Amino acid sequence: MLFRVLGAVDVVRSDGVRVPVDARKPRVLLATLLLHAGEWVSVERLVEALWPEGAPPSAEKNTKTYVWKLRGLLGGERIDGGRAGYRVRVAEGELDAHRFEALVRAGRRHGDAGLHRQAEAAFAEALGLWRGDPFRDLAGPDADSVRARLVERRLTALEGHAAASSALGSHEEAAVALAGLVARHPFRERLRGALMTALYRAGRQAEALDVYDEGRVLLDRELGLRPGEELRRLHLDILNQDPNLAVDREPAPSGWTGPAQVPAAVVGFTGRAEHVRRLDGLLSRTDDRQPSPVAVITGTGGVGKTALAVHWAHRARDRFPDGQLYVDLRGYDPDLPVGPGDALSGFLRALGVDSRDIPRDLDERSAAFRSLLAGRRVLVVLDNARTAAQVRPLLPGSPGCLVLVTSRDSLRGLVAKDGATRLRLDLLPADEARDLLRALIGDRAAADPRAAGVLAELCARLPLALRLAAELATGRPSASLADLVGELTREQDRLDRLDDDADPHAALRSAFSWSYRQLSPAVARVFRLLGAHPCHELGLAAVAALTGSDEAAARRHVDVLVRSHLVETTADGRFQMHDLLRAYARGLAAEVDAADGRAAALHALADHYVRVAAVAMGLFDPADPADPAGRRSAPAPTDPTTRADAVAWLEAERANLLAVAEHAARHGDAGHAEELTATLWRYFHVRGHHDESLALHTHALVAGRRRADRVAEGAALTGLGVACERLGRYEEALRHHERAVAVGRETGDVSFTGRALKNLGVVLRRLGRHDESQRSFQEALAIARAIGNRRGEAGVLCSLALVHEASGRYEEALRHVERALAAVPDVDNDHALVDHLQANLGLVHLRLGRWEVAGKHLDEALAGARATGNRDLEAEVLDTLGELATAEGDPGRAVDHHHEALALTRRTGDRHEEARAHDGLARAYAAWGRPEDARRHRLLATRRAPGARPVDGGSRAPG
Repeated sequence: MLFRVLGAVDVVRSDGVRVPVDARKPRVLLATLLLHAGEWVSVERLVEALWPEGAPPSAEKNTKTYVWKLRGLLGGERIDGGRAGYRVRVAEGELDAHRFEALVRAGRRHGDAGLHRQAEAAFAEALGLWRGDPFRDLAGPDADSVRARLVERRLTALEGHAAASSALGSHEEAAVALAGLVARHPFRERLRGALMTALYRAGRQAEALDVYDEGRVLLDRELGLRPGEELRRLHLDILNQDPNLAVDREPAPSGWTGPAQVPAAVVGFTGRAEHVRRLDGLLSRTDDRQPSPVAVITGTGGVGKTALAVHWAHRARDRFPDGQLYVDLRGYDPDLPVGPGDALSGFLRALGVDSRDIPRDLDERSAAFRSLLAGRRVLVVLDNARTAAQVRPLLPGSPGCLVLVTSRDSLRGLVAKDGATRLRLDLLPADEARDLLRALIGDRAAADPRAAGVLAELCARLPLALRLAAELATGRPSASLADLVGELTREQDRLDRLDDDADPHAALRSAFSWSYRQLSPAVARVFRLLGAHPCHELGLAAVAALTGSDEAAARRHVDVLVRSHLVETTADGRFQMHDLLRAYARGLAAEVDAADGRAAALHALADHYVRVAAVAMGLFDPADPADPAGRRSAPAPTDPTTRADAVAWLEAERANLLAVAEHAARHGDAGHAEELTATLWRYFHVRGHHDESLALHTHALVAGRRRADRVAEGAALTGLGVACERLGRYEEALRHHERAVAVGRETGDVSFTGRALKNLGVVLRRLGRHDESQRSFQEALAIARAIGNRRGEAGVLCSLALVHEASGRYEEALRHVERALAAVPDVDNDHALVDHLQANLGLVHLRLGRWEVAGKHLDEALAGARATGNRDLEAEVLDTLGELATAEGDPGRAVDHHHEALALTRRTGDRHEEARAHDGLARAYAAWGRPEDARRHRLLATRRAPGARPVDGGSRAPG
């Protein structure tokens, strides 16, 4: 359990679900206990905190009631009671304030030791815990004292983070951050010194000296003091251009653990000595002065490109202490290749970036990747690329790294434009092919070199075919190599008669056939089906579903395939096939298995994904009743059991879920396409996966129209409209929602018509068409009330409130939000809707000038958005908090909020909120007296605004 006091008091369970300590008195009681975590707090002190204006006669009795309520929410063992009063039990790491202070101390230790990268990471993690004024719910001297200490620690963290960033070479970024801090804390000499150092290192010596003079004049005028000795010494060092101020490049810290994604070393690798020597020669170009070298290993399929890359990666791993990244780009896979955006997502996650923090835009993703690799020595292996365009976004931008690319294409553009070195692999020389067979087979190959030579030629000296043949030989130890060669020669003749194509892959097909014919019928069927499904890799549960077996049998079957080198095991225990093997297996499935049998297997796989997705969504959003296929009633032992498990499964399977939905839509399986869409849309929406949401609903629309199902078509149109609205494509969204309303009226589905009208009203409001928006909402409200849909009623009332807010009718807006809150049927559990209502209450109170009340509602909404991972809502609330800070005369805090919101919108693609963040920054900088910054952000707001009112605020209520 996590207790959060760096902002409004909040509690989050280990599974990520927020504990609803929403009533004010229990929250104040909990805050008081957490202020003295682990210590006894007397009843008298609790009463004083609960009723600072004077306690009623029933105060002690009421206090016991609040304790009882807290125990019910937190678990009875959390709060002890006795003669001394009460105390809350908090384990190490469970209180964010304790974690915050520990991280600040660690950051300072690392900084003092010169471990700047570790210092930067510790300070960044500490600052990430900060959500607002600590213990915001409490007043009094004790709370004020703790609050002041924590605020001071935060300044220390901000100083340290900027100083570490500057020491690592990010001088301009550090200078920008420090300039804002110095403006807000002009007498803090350590901040001023850090700003001077960052400016000097950025080549801005004169500005660094100006910062010193400004501080000297200010201290003399306001306090009658002169700068301290440390700042004076720094001033002299800058004047004298002391070389000690220059940054020494920091080696990779011993405590940093980089990714190690390269597959296991290749067993029995032999030959290719000249190619290994040339790769070794590239290591001399990985110094700090030259761009990161790129090597392209080219050649036909099965010639050993990946084996060489993996062998050399392990050979050179000590030269890349910051890690090794690997991705199979599947450029020649029977299904779609991996796009550079998806590859970058995997790399960013491997480098420690949370999935929700990965930018949406490909260019921004690529920039984030280059930034993370700056100053580090990392080997990047890009396997099985098809085009240079697939590779370029994955190239590091600074010295120190090395990139290995494998491809069947020569990638001339990468060589010509990006200076890549090409290494072409031909068939193995005859002696190296025999050496590989000896390494894999052993004495029999050495004892009969003639048979080994014939076998090598039968395999066309292709390493993949040689390995498959060697596996056959080792699996039959009693047979001589000559006998095996004779059998394979006869098989070769049979295949040659069937296929007289002279390309090198004929030998591969022969080798595949040799291995395939050794499989039992049951394992052979599994092999064929693993080539027929639409996903790239499958977990064991999915293999069991596809093959109609239990997981134990599926494990036995795939283990045989792995031992036969027909299937590969990934680092996380999933199963995939070489693209040539997969094409071969798919062809066999079409030849051997009846069409209805293949369709039944794929139907079972889709069933599996729909069922587990429903279970996962039930954990992700318990208040969402959507379970279109009724799947949650039959969970399996391997299903997710916590919200964290559910999120992990949904993220890991996201590509497969989309692939299954697309396959279902294209092959007439409308039911699965629509079930997956109805189950997953909220997850994609909340997590900001709006592009995936567009793809998902497009598949559902294709399926619905293919079978002339108007209800399914209307649902898909609604989903497309919502996704387009979040991406700022308002005219498209408007067309989708208008068509959805027409479908609802045509089919007579009153409930759906109400939802479609509400979504239409949202887009009309975004476009500034408030009268039309209000009419649409009012019709939706009448429908919700007529059919008794209380949750829908609350959502529409919330949306109507925002129309009134946008039109300047703030009291009317407040009445509508309050009515919406009263209409929520399950306030304690429907966190998604309540969080949106809190956000809108905060916005309306801000417009009414009730800043303190606004702040409390916004803190609650922000805590809820972060607890549930709702990044769209989090960005909206941060922008409103930024507006609040500007109104309160704190433009520095406003800038912090708007920048944080801006970073989120770039990850989710919410164009409207991105424009709103820029507009808020323009207003904050103008209030701060920085007109150039204000003009720049005002221009960006205009450019980014997809609709008529870029400053339009408010949270879009779900439902």
